[in-house]
Amino acid sequence: LVSLVRKDLKGYFDQPTGYILLVIFVGVASYLFFFQAPLSSQEASVRPLFESIMPWMLAVFVAAATMRLVAEEQRDGTLEILLTQPIRGWTVLIAKFLSGLIFVGVGILFTIGAPLALATAGDLDIGAVIAQYVGTFFLTASFVAIGLFSSSLTRNQIVAFIVSLTVILILLFGGLTFVSVALPSRLAVLVQDLSPVTHFSIMARGVIDLRDILYFVALVSAFLFGTYLMIRGKSVSHRSPLYRNLQLGVGGLVIMSLLVGWFGRSIEGRWDLTEQKLFTLSPATEELLADLDDVVIIKLFESRDPPVQIAPTTRDVRDFVDDLAAKSDGKVRVVKIFADESEETELEAEQSFVPPVPFNIETQGELGIKVGYLGMGFTYANQQEPIPFVDSLDGLEYRVASTIYRVTQKEQRNVAVLFGHGEKRRDAMLQSFRNWLERNHAVTEISDRQGGGLGPLHGQFVDVLVIAGPTEFMDEIVKDDIDTYLANGGKALILIDPVNVDPRRGTAEPNEFSMADYLEQYGVKARRNVVFDLESNETVTFQGRFGPVSLPFPYWVSVPTVENQISGGGGASVVFPWSSSLELIEPTNKTVDREVTPLLETSENAGLDYDYRDITPQSARLEGVSEDELGRRLLAVALTGTRCQPGLVTCDKDLDRPFRLIIAAESDWISESMVNQYPQHLALGSNWIDWLMQEDALATIRSKGTSRRPLTFGNDVISANAHVNLVRYSNVVGVPAIFILLGLVRYFMRRNTTRKVYTRDR
Repeated sequence: LVSLVRKDLKGYFDQPTGYILLVIFVGVASYLFFFQAPLSSQEASVRPLFESIMPWMLAVFVAAATMRLVAEEQRDGTLEILLTQPIRGWTVLIAKFLSGLIFVGVGILFTIGAPLALATAGDLDIGAVIAQYVGTFFLTASFVAIGLFSSSLTRNQIVAFIVSLTVILILLFGGLTFVSVALPSRLAVLVQDLSPVTHFSIMARGVIDLRDILYFVALVSAFLFGTYLMIRGKSVSHRSPLYRNLQLGVGGLVIMSLLVGWFGRSIEGRWDLTEQKLFTLSPATEELLADLDDVVIIKLFESRDPPVQIAPTTRDVRDFVDDLAAKSDGKVRVVKIFADESEETELEAEQSFVPPVPFNIETQGELGIKVGYLGMGFTYANQQEPIPFVDSLDGLEYRVASTIYRVTQKEQRNVAVLFGHGEKRRDAMLQSFRNWLERNHAVTEISDRQGGGLGPLHGQFVDVLVIAGPTEFMDEIVKDDIDTYLANGGKALILIDPVNVDPRRGTAEPNEFSMADYLEQYGVKARRNVVFDLESNETVTFQGRFGPVSLPFPYWVSVPTVENQISGGGGASVVFPWSSSLELIEPTNKTVDREVTPLLETSENAGLDYDYRDITPQSARLEGVSEDELGRRLLAVALTGTRCQPGLVTCDKDLDRPFRLIIAAESDWISESMVNQYPQHLALGSNWIDWLMQEDALATIRSKGTSRRPLTFGNDVISANAHVNLVRYSNVVGVPAIFILLGLVRYFMRRNTTRKVYTRDR
């Protein structure tokens, strides 16, 4: 076996064709990856390489690499000689399969430069990369088996290449939604299940599933059995009983392999290799389930014959709810219902507020509509909550956990939104944020329009007070009511704007009613400035004289969260437009005893602008900023502590109750326009509300997987460009150059060896 593998590998590496294939594969794959996916998204991830590029590159590469394995032997007449030797047919087959797999594996191995290069500029998820390479190995093995089978069908290598590439592309295209949606529903689901894309995409996420491994093993086995029949048939008369028995035996093995791959879908076994265990229940969810005092019933409504668009998601959701029930110690019971099975089940889905969702399908050559179900109904005691439709696994754990949390709460939490002083309220200002609040809590609006202060803070219990961007005068009695509320253990989210910005004119002016002075009693001083960051900022599109122009905007600071518990997902980046800076000072109220947790902090390249005459992208003043003026700037903090009741000289420590307070020096980041452009802002605001309500577990669950892994290529433009070019061209040019060099070395070594032999014979 080893000798046969070495012989075939020499056939690859003794000819320039092998090196040309390797150079083209690595060079084109690296070019497509480094000039498109990661550097434009600024994400330290090689998932685009494996999910979007690798299957299609391998289709051509493997077809070209395997076309000669058997076809060349048949053309030269050496296959019959090989089979007449005391070597089993299986040995020949496995040797050719391994040689093709090793050769292609060399090309795949040299793509390791991509994750290594990105690791120099960002925090790469090593576990996910390992899973992606494992998945690529199984995908490659299946393609090599197909290529080997195609090569056994003919003596012509070009024909073998075309047949192999056609079969692989048919299987790949079968997994694409825009193709399968054009097929009848049942056939579409079957074709999608048989496509390597469906199974490989799961591994590309960082999850090794036993069912996907069984699929690839079955696919490899089926084509290897077929190849064995073609090779063994060269030395056996097709009219003999031995050949018929061979056909029956191989046919049975092929069918058995396909059945193993098909029915293996019901076998459980999954390894989540991602660093944050993105596809495994978090400890916070398990703790939430352990605290349940009664059974929660989850009714999973699905379609017996789901539309092709949701067929893969249906499998993932089934796995998720099974995992949820298994980890709940009997406190979660899952009931799976095919909602389209009868009128009774349709009625049950309707009563659980899970509606059918229409999808476009192809029926008898015409575009039709097919409805599908994929939703959940939660029942606990007399409470009932739905998740009407699950469109993906992203965020599903939080949706389920928060629904279980809400349905098991005895009383709904109350959020009060202050207005009457120019604060943001809803519609174009806080619509999405308010929608989230109202979906999860009881929301009321309070004001002091009657001049009597904030009566609701005294007359009813408020779990969280929200103050978003006041711009008008606030009476001292209102501030006293807020102090009393916090002294009694209240929680508040205060978003202030020390500077009012006019985006159209590109100027700003101080906001004397921002509550900046009020916050100094808690040891937080909000400066009336505008923060800019010369490196970590957002590119914003402006309307120029000749059309839209996209420019880096230093005043729109891209700032990461600096902790996990409150904001969730440390490292997740948000954009603060025209923010002011915060400074920590000694509380001016001596009865305040607080602990501070920084939440948002800029990079080291941030500066402060106290001159508001020009805050446009074309601002020339920023070009002359010295390094001494730059540094990290604090934009948001969380406070926990105690304080005395207003007016009291001494405090009774036994009566003190801790307050929670989050302060941010900007309020536009949670406005409707910003949330639409940056959805992570809504997640951040939701996390802060959950922490204020002491629902820390929900913030942890929601933030799982939301943290970005940003790429950082240097502290200045010159070093950043140099680093980017090094990362790009070391892979696009450097790695292919290694193969060229190896090919030249191999060529000269063989030539020298040949000359030495010739001289000795002479």
